[in-house]
Amino acid sequence: MNADFDHSFWTLFGRVLGRPLPPGRYARSELPEWDSLRHIELVFELEQRYGVAIDGEAIAALYSDTDTLRAWLRERVGA
Repeated sequence: MNADFDHSFWTLFGRVLGRPLPPGRYARSELPEWDSLRHIELVFELEQRYGVAIDGEAIAALYSDTDTLRAWLRERVGA
């Protein structure tokens, strides 16, 4: 596990949602602030921070839970 990746992900995720969150698994349904607009903002932030391109299909698939999102991102950035 890459501590730098984890720290940067959770910092970015919390900033986009407007509140700090301890690392863990969160389903979208558990976080009312993770709505569709915030998800698009999160996508833009992740693309900028990690230098990845997230296509429409992935945007939809990643709007589920933090484990899915982090696993997808780790695969692309090699973390």
